[in-house]
Amino acid sequence: KDERELARWHRPRAEALAAAGPDLLLAETIPSLPEVAALSVALRGLGLPVALSLSVAGGRLRDGSDLGEAARLAGEIPGLCALGVNCCSAREATAALGILRRHTDLPLLAYPNSGERWDAAARRWVATPEEPAALRIHAPVALIGGCCRVGPEEIARVARRWAGGDRR
Repeated sequence: KDERELARWHRPRAEALAAAGPDLLLAETIPSLPEVAALSVALRGLGLPVALSLSVAGGRLRDGSDLGEAARLAGEIPGLCALGVNCCSAREATAALGILRRHTDLPLLAYPNSGERWDAAARRWVATPEEPAALRIHAPVALIGGCCRVGPEEIARVARRWAGGDRR
């Protein structure tokens, strides 16, 4: 889809969410530059703070686009108050956050997947390390959480660690 189509797709959803009176609008798992650009149009005039979370792999957006360019485009989103990544491994998140930090002064956010790996031959998830993926991020973040296959127990462990002052 092109930028215009994506903006038309996002706008009614954003308006419906804004009408509910949220504290913040989170646009998440954004994989491409055209979608980042579309959000800068679709979110105009809503009067809400916006956080943007990008989908990344290999230090780039999922579509292969430059992450620094994504940060620059994200800066055009009205009300943008935080920028980060989700739906990736802790290692991918750490690398991407380092790139984003070079391109923005906004607070960073991250909520990685569990860290499990899908074994297609065995048709099952291979066990995750003991520590929640969010605790394996080695970058300064203001907001942290979990995405795919991260449950309430892992989020509670992260919250306890953060409450104790450990915010690596």
